[in-house]
Amino acid sequence: MLPVVGFFCECCALSACKKCNRILDKKFRCKHISWPSDKPFYHHWVDIGTTSEKDDTQTENFKKLFCSWCQRTKVIKENFHNDNEQCDFNKYRKLIIPPTSVQLHRGTISNIIPPTDDDWEPLIVLANRKSGSSRSDEVISIFRGLLNPIQVVDISSIAPEKVIKWLPSRCRLLIAGGDGTVAWVLNALQPATHIRASVGILPMGTGNDLSRVLGWGAGCDARLDAHAIVKAVRDAEEQPLDRWKVTIKPKRAGLRGRGERVLHAYNYASVGVDAQVALDFHRARAQFLYRFANRTLNYVAYLFLGMGRALDDGGCGGLERRLRVWLGGGRDPLALPPLQALVALNIPSWGAGVHLWNMGNEGEMPEQSVSDGKLEVVGISSSFHIARLQVGLAEPYRFAQTSKLKIELSGSCAMQVDGEPWMQSAATITIEPDGQCCMLRPPHHYTDTG
Repeated sequence: MLPVVGFFCECCALSACKKCNRILDKKFRCKHISWPSDKPFYHHWVDIGTTSEKDDTQTENFKKLFCSWCQRTKVIKENFHNDNEQCDFNKYRKLIIPPTSVQLHRGTISNIIPPTDDDWEPLIVLANRKSGSSRSDEVISIFRGLLNPIQVVDISSIAPEKVIKWLPSRCRLLIAGGDGTVAWVLNALQPATHIRASVGILPMGTGNDLSRVLGWGAGCDARLDAHAIVKAVRDAEEQPLDRWKVTIKPKRAGLRGRGERVLHAYNYASVGVDAQVALDFHRARAQFLYRFANRTLNYVAYLFLGMGRALDDGGCGGLERRLRVWLGGGRDPLALPPLQALVALNIPSWGAGVHLWNMGNEGEMPEQSVSDGKLEVVGISSSFHIARLQVGLAEPYRFAQTSKLKIELSGSCAMQVDGEPWMQSAATITIEPDGQCCMLRPPHHYTDTG
């Protein structure tokens, strides 16, 4: 139960004062997540108050009941309640995993048996409490009231790799988090080829670049409307998204050094000062910003950290002398101007909504697509250049589109993939296609974008 004024159960909507909380907890059962398939499944009615009707001679009292599965309400006479009405889950029956489909083994989900409906495509909500906006508790609460509680998972406690084990063969996922959270879930889905999962986004990170591109918005409204969000996911169209394999081979694998490392990129990968600012932010968040986590504070922190890197480039100055870059299968390396960052883009949005490839592009460069099997390679000269890009007062160095990218890095430099940064030692970095994943693009009228 949530400690609001008294207590309110986020799953079944039962409410109680602080005195009666423990008594009602023993007297009433919450929503069943599992139920024997050979038994009828009934409504889960919750008393939500009373109403009365007056006539010339008397006042008659009625109970108001609410089913926490099908969301229906009804009004009955106080002592005329029939508990043996079967629930059909109403308008969300195609999205809910019925308790009769859930098989448990020692308290954990072992299997989901699909119901007989051919168009059944359940919605699974994966929320990350550690994302930038810190609103995942709210997401978990409102969706547990609409769906089977097992369909709403806090992936900061239960990793998506564990959730994938019981997912039905066809489903829709709603990821409540930032770009890093989305990439985490997509990476977990990648080896599960038997699952066809289409992925929508509820943007709760700092940059939310992939969410912007797909039409889910830059952030969430102050008030979340669960019904509007569910409708948008249900009506959304599928959108292929290129997946890129990033292979990092260190030039020297010492006793403490890592061997070959393989990652996947969905938004972008970069080497240089933008990754250094992201690394500074992640370190600050781990030390003290997590206590005050919200999206606005994150933006302010990024601004100050970026300004700091205008004075101290973090070893990214003269990066063009430490990089050798090959496009496609070319034999000659790319000629680089003075740089402090090299970025390989898969989507049109970078750095919280900056359209790098299209800035100042008057048709001399080809259009960018998230599903054309091509990366757009651009360069950035400094952190001051980043600040000017953010407000539209500059253009990046646009190099080319390519289906394969090879980078040789000498010395150490910050690197990031989809907003997850680290310090990279001298290495050969190869970025090449690795199939596609299935995303969701909401209807044009979807307005829950913050």
